[in-house]
Amino acid sequence: MHHEQKEDRRVRKTKKALRECLAALLAEKSIQSITVRELTDKADMHRSTFYANFADIYDLYNHIEETLLSDLHNIFANAHTFDAVDCVTLLLQYVSDNREMSRLVLGSNASDSFFNKISTLFSDSCMAYWQKTYDLAAPSDALKVYAQFLFSGYLGVIRQWVISDFAQTKDELVAIISDVDKGFEQVVRNAFSV
Repeated sequence: MHHEQKEDRRVRKTKKALRECLAALLAEKSIQSITVRELTDKADMHRSTFYANFADIYDLYNHIEETLLSDLHNIFANAHTFDAVDCVTLLLQYVSDNREMSRLVLGSNASDSFFNKISTLFSDSCMAYWQKTYDLAAPSDALKVYAQFLFSGYLGVIRQWVISDFAQTKDELVAIISDVDKGFEQVVRNAFSV
């Protein structure tokens, strides 16, 4: 039992080092340009250690994406009464608490795949809330268009926050997003009443 805990701790430490080094390399270049040798040299570990945990760089990156998406899905699933600003506040808090991984998947050299996946998760969660709030079987096409515009903007703000190395405080961004969102509630009501 004690040996398993040590092993788990070593594996966690190894994966953390690989994530940190991948984040540092992604700040300099695209994921396509990063080799396993370069990553393991930076992490000061043998390539066999990397391959004991991941198939390749993309496998590591996908593992990070899947972990973040799972965490966010659980956050949204447990927040039954939130509105769009509450969603963004939850996202900002999570991103702030997980800056290292957020830089990987939302930074300037990150792929758009995570952005698209989180946009879908965010949109689906808020749509489900709105459908429940307004007691409708399905959102109107107009609401889908408004929501996509709004969510893309919210996530763009979060991505810019990560790229700027968290230049503003979380509360400053929540205040900005709240200002943008003030008129959207009426748009939602109108779209659901169509």
